[in-house]
Amino acid sequence: MLNRITRSVTALVILSSLLALSSLIAGRALAQATPSFSAATLVKLGDNVKYGSYIVSKIGEGIYQINDPGDKATKSGGRGVDMYLICGKTKALMVDLGNNYIDGYAPDLIKPRPNAAAELRAVVFGLAGKLPLEVAMGHAHPDHDGMTMAFVNIPRKVILWMPEGEDLNAPKVQHGIDPSVYTTFPAGKVFDLGGGRIVKTFTVRGHTNASTVYLLEKDMVLFTSDAFGSGFGQNYRTLDALKNFAEDSQKLVDYFLNHYAAYERYSLRVYPGHSLQMPYGGMSGQGRTKIDIGYLDWRFIQNEAMAANGVFAGKWLVPGSGLEMMKDIPGSWGAGNGTVIMIDGIGSVIVPIDVAYKAAGLDPPKSEKAP
Repeated sequence: MLNRITRSVTALVILSSLLALSSLIAGRALAQATPSFSAATLVKLGDNVKYGSYIVSKIGEGIYQINDPGDKATKSGGRGVDMYLICGKTKALMVDLGNNYIDGYAPDLIKPRPNAAAELRAVVFGLAGKLPLEVAMGHAHPDHDGMTMAFVNIPRKVILWMPEGEDLNAPKVQHGIDPSVYTTFPAGKVFDLGGGRIVKTFTVRGHTNASTVYLLEKDMVLFTSDAFGSGFGQNYRTLDALKNFAEDSQKLVDYFLNHYAAYERYSLRVYPGHSLQMPYGGMSGQGRTKIDIGYLDWRFIQNEAMAANGVFAGKWLVPGSGLEMMKDIPGSWGAGNGTVIMIDGIGSVIVPIDVAYKAAGLDPPKSEKAP
């Protein structure tokens, strides 16, 4: 009799413990639950909605910008970065994966955020619905591949693409990501999203070894990540980087010239990796009046190529050539200490003055040599 009572009491204690543990787990799960994301308010072009850390905007039919406004207390890409999602009839393609808010990223002073992975998944899957999802990186920098692990080892299979030629070890160094989670693709790969939605890829080296841009051809929308900069050009520290960009940007310009009529080219909308930089135009510098702009365009792509190739032609030394050299513009990144900004129209390239003269096959005057 006593043994039966003892066994009953023991069973009740175990049951009570299990119930308490279950309640604790449920409570924690509830505390960590991420509210579902609804795209119901994204009806017309320009509509946007804030969800958690992101601002989601409709920039086309089935095309969305996922903006991370950033934090002024951080550095580099932590100040703000953009991702893009394109929905076709049979699949969805996302371009870039922003900053790492799962683990944080110490070099840019970025701290982890609660439920970061679930929050981004809620947005992306809320927009894509049941469409199979693929994600393609513009390049392997920490503010563009940071949320990779949000789409690894989850019930819903997601294919993660990295341009062939990018440093696959970079995400491992940056975020501890196993390079095997990425599938590499060659230059010129085409993503068929169904319903006539074709995304063509173009390698535009310079910023990295295989920086890639994505053209949604039928809609004439180009997603450039950091390949062209985001409104005030890109910084090229070496002659090889500048040369690669000059060559590849010109190839892209030639593609547009050879495949589209003028009215089609001028309908091009360009969405870069850091929309916060777009208002600066090609003139750079926070000391200048900002321009109200929602996207860049065909002129920007042309002018970027013209600026880079103009450096090799030494055009900044020719009055009236269209290429102007400017130094120490207040607030411009990369300027000063022997670095200058070469401006052509609304495009610009930022280079050390020694590199500019070397590109033109000239020796810099002593007064222009970098310290």
